[in-house]
Amino acid sequence: MQTLPYELNPFGGAVIDAAGLPDNNEEFILRLDETIKDLNNQNIKVLWMTLPLAKSEFVPIAAGRGFIYHHAEPEYLHMTCTLVEGSYIPPYATHYIGAGGVVLDDQNRLLVISEKYYITETRRFKLPGGALNSGEHISEAVVREVLEETGIQTEFQYISCFRHWHGYRYEKSDIYYVCRLKPLSFDITMDTEEIHEALWMPVEDFLNHENISPFNKRIVRSTLSGNGLVREEVEGYGSLETHEMMFGG
Repeated sequence: MQTLPYELNPFGGAVIDAAGLPDNNEEFILRLDETIKDLNNQNIKVLWMTLPLAKSEFVPIAAGRGFIYHHAEPEYLHMTCTLVEGSYIPPYATHYIGAGGVVLDDQNRLLVISEKYYITETRRFKLPGGALNSGEHISEAVVREVLEETGIQTEFQYISCFRHWHGYRYEKSDIYYVCRLKPLSFDITMDTEEIHEALWMPVEDFLNHENISPFNKRIVRSTLSGNGLVREEVEGYGSLETHEMMFGG
């Protein structure tokens, strides 16, 4: 009986080729068992396998042979099997990434929003921004989020500071970047589905507002007082399409 098609990786593991998975349970059982036997003979440490949603019936079979869940996406489930006890398996992604924009106009007014989900008797204002999409750079995401929420077009200038927070959604951690943006337009057309109010607020009013959190005031002060980190491409280390690098002056 043939093994399942696999490739060895540089870390003492093997990765099953999902495209070569059989179409029925009986063949999968026989070939998976043969694969595990073959890899044990080679002293391979870990076996990785991605099961497409269409072949989810293989999950209990794999679990019965020592595979555990590693992570899941809408179209697949990724499982791992430790063949050598104590072998290290890198965990899946542990963080969410978000970005907020500090946008000042030529009248020293700050672009702020009040979100619908957080409406109280006293309005609470914050910077526009939100979560990065998969494969999106920070500098692109913050411009997109500001545009979606407020209708204001901006240009990324630099990252001024960030916050790292543990215990966020699903017990994952969260990193929030604060970015200085240059406004390219000034007429607000806010997202009425998500945003309760969007306006240009004098920056001093923002910094002295009793209903704005100390954290939000601090990140605005930090942005206004420094030059931050700017985007830069390093020769021979990937293009800006795939690598986003920030350096101080």
